Amino acid sequence: MFKKFSWFISYYKIKYLFAILFLLLSNLVGLIPPYITGRLTDMIFEGTIALRPFLIILLVNLVVVVIKYFFAMGWSYFTFRASDEIDIKARDNLMTKFLKQSLKFFEKNSTGALMAKSTNDVNSLSELAGFGTLSLFDSTVFPLLIIIMMMVVVDVKLTLAAIIPLPILAYLVIWLGNKIYTRWDKVQRAFDNLNINVLEDVEGIRIIRVFNLQKSRYQKFEKRGQDLVDRNLSVVKYQALMTPVQSIIPALTFIIAIGYGSFLISKGEISIGQLVSFTYYLNMLVWPMYAFGNFINIKQQANASMDRIQEVLDYEEDIVESNDVIDLKANPDIEFKNHSFKYPSSKEDILKDIDIKIASGKSLGVLGKTGSGKSTFIKQLLSIYPIDTNGIYLNGNRMDKYSISSIREFIGYVPQKHMIFSKSIRDNIKLSKPDASDEEVMDAIRLADLEKDLSTFPKGLDTLAGEKGISLSGGQKQRIAIARAFLKNPDILILDDAMSAVDGRTERNIINNIGSRRKGKTTIIASHRISQVKDLDEIIVLDNGKIVEKGTHEELLKEGKWYSEQYQNQIARSRFDEE
Repeated sequence: MFKKFSWFISYYKIKYLFAILFLLLSNLVGLIPPYITGRLTDMIFEGTIALRPFLIILLVNLVVVVIKYFFAMGWSYFTFRASDEIDIKARDNLMTKFLKQSLKFFEKNSTGALMAKSTNDVNSLSELAGFGTLSLFDSTVFPLLIIIMMMVVVDVKLTLAAIIPLPILAYLVIWLGNKIYTRWDKVQRAFDNLNINVLEDVEGIRIIRVFNLQKSRYQKFEKRGQDLVDRNLSVVKYQALMTPVQSIIPALTFIIAIGYGSFLISKGEISIGQLVSFTYYLNMLVWPMYAFGNFINIKQQANASMDRIQEVLDYEEDIVESNDVIDLKANPDIEFKNHSFKYPSSKEDILKDIDIKIASGKSLGVLGKTGSGKSTFIKQLLSIYPIDTNGIYLNGNRMDKYSISSIREFIGYVPQKHMIFSKSIRDNIKLSKPDASDEEVMDAIRLADLEKDLSTFPKGLDTLAGEKGISLSGGQKQRIAIARAFLKNPDILILDDAMSAVDGRTERNIINNIGSRRKGKTTIIASHRISQVKDLDEIIVLDNGKIVEKGTHEELLKEGKWYSEQYQNQIARSRFDEE
């Protein structure tokens, strides 16, 4: 166990030392009142006590209680502070890990499972760091101190006889704890599945309602919810067995203590006051017996949770930079030389022998059928999947010579599935440049042809977009994403079918703005519409991951192949729409 949690123990060790010190002092001071009570009982029975000594003894007892309270405040502060600190530390470690991963990692780990590990599993660690640590100390060191005190103050034989049932308790609690451990992991995995179900239903609520899927989706949720309940009940059954075990065995110790203690009194080996002290100490042993069971329960749950969290923390990054990478300093020439690529989950290459050079400041259009590899091609510079960098060159150097972060600093990217956060429209646009002025934001809005929509927003730029932009139309979300990219004013602008939801006039306005405002900067546009790419410096057509056509708009029209056919079809469709 300690090996699993060594990362936190080393981080929090100084404060844990203070917690243990205060806890030890509190427990030592707590051993004094039973002794005083026993002595006082003997003095009363013997009739040797006067009022003044009696009051002094009561005052001493009161002072001891106050001192114990002071020490208790100390251990409580440091122990339960550990609970909060491991909570934030574990979440920090997980979030740091998430942010370093490529998309391959997120293909293997669902959002629901990652959320469960960041919430439920972290809560289990938090419980162990706080209440679990207290239970560990109280079930090991504290009972040892009590037993030593019982032997010294009362009688060794009585002490040994009374603690005979304790090994039985230890065995049963450990056995139950192992049963809980094997079932707790299944509980957490069932919670993962339920989480995934809920996330999917919330995100797809519109589709669910449109297709009247409420009943079937609820039944699926109910099935997974029942699975979680069943697995929780399998844990609860063993947890429930802890209670009678923790109650019956302490009762046996009292039966032994009173019976054997009375026999020793009759023989004159101990006094009534010593038996009172002994039962007082024995009563103090009841909590450690419970604490031991609680600790085993909490520890096994935390062990299972830590194993799940460790799966994430031990995951080796798919994209690892070498130690001698340098920062990219200027907008580079980009060249693909016989470059091929396949996704981690794919059996065949998605891109095959790509050869293309994009000179700095030039523009490139990428067209092709659905599934031809357009989006995959323009994502190669983003380093969101592990790729073979032998085929990609920046300024004549292999791409892996430069740090990924410095390459991304030059890029503004608008994906097909734009991400709108639960913030205001202004904050969504400023994600690419948080310190941007209002003038810069408005300029980006004009370039994205979004200004005409501002009057329709209840609070203008301060209107909340809602989760994933639920309060916005598809075209508005696309233009907010485009404005976000424009605000960064990147040297390399990459648009991945970023204007599919806007009308023809809006599209022309945005394309014209790109042409007029991005002279001398690199632009790459992937699209199904030829109208978006026909004025770019070069156009390529992909088919099954290969470049099958390459040239300017005029050159490709003269070839009379797929590009020319698509252009004629789109022209005809445009005229029909106008009519």
